[in-house]
Amino acid sequence: MRRYVVAAALMLTACGQAEPPAPTPGEQAATNNTWFICDAIDAPVIITFERHGDVARVAQYEKPTGAIVQRAEYSIGEHEGAAGSVYTTLLQNGAEVGAIRQINAGMLEAPEAAYTVPYTSVRLGEREISCRWLPRTRLMGFTERRTIVVHEDADGDLIYTSYDFNGAAAAQPIQLSDGGRSTTFSFEARDGREELGPEGSRCDFQADSETTITVIAEGGGGRVEVRRHGPEPTQTEELIAYLEGDAAE
Repeated sequence: MRRYVVAAALMLTACGQAEPPAPTPGEQAATNNTWFICDAIDAPVIITFERHGDVARVAQYEKPTGAIVQRAEYSIGEHEGAAGSVYTTLLQNGAEVGAIRQINAGMLEAPEAAYTVPYTSVRLGEREISCRWLPRTRLMGFTERRTIVVHEDADGDLIYTSYDFNGAAAAQPIQLSDGGRSTTFSFEARDGREELGPEGSRCDFQADSETTITVIAEGGGGRVEVRRHGPEPTQTEELIAYLEGDAAE
C-alpha cells in the first residue's frame, strides 16, 4: 500500500473496554488524531472523531457557520457484525449511548474502491446521522465554509468536489456508484495535478482560465489556496480537520 497525500480546493465566491483494533490502511489519520469525519448528508452538522486508545473524542460543528457547538468523550465498546456491517458501540459511564456503523468493504460493488473505511452512519443518543462517503477518496476535510473531497474516477483521474455550508439545507442526498453516499456538490473540478515532496503534497486544479485552486497538506496540517492573475494566493482557508485515503499500488 502507498499513502496518497493529495490536495483539495474551493472556488472564490472549501471505560475499561478492550483496546480497539489498530487503524486499517484506509483509516490513516490526518490532523489531530482524526479517526474519521462524519459529514452529515441529512443534517446541518459535521462530526469529527478522534481516537486515543479506547477513548473517542467527538466534536460537532454546525452548518452554515462552521462553528463548533459541542464536544463529548466516549469509551469505545465492542464491535458487532451484522448483514455486511460492523457496529461499534459508544459508551458513557458503562452504558451504551451511541454507535458507529461501518460497511464491510467486501460488500461493495468494487471493494478496491474503499480508499477510506466506509463509515456510513452515526447514532448519538436518539439521533441517527448519515455520513458522506465517496469511493476512491484521497482526501476529505472541511474548512469554516465547506466540505472538500478529492477522489479518483475509475481511470485514476483526480476530481475535486466542494459542498458549501450555506447551501447544505437545500442539498439533496444522492446514491453514487461503488456504494457512494453524498449530496449534490457546489463545485467540481477535474484533471488535478499532484506533486509530492518531503514535507507533504499539493494538488492543483484549474477552476477556469484565470483561477487555480490548490490544497497543501504537510506537517500534519492543511490549507486551501486560490490564485487569480498571479502567483500569490487571493484567498486561503485552513482545513479544520482532514482524512487521507490509501490505495493499492
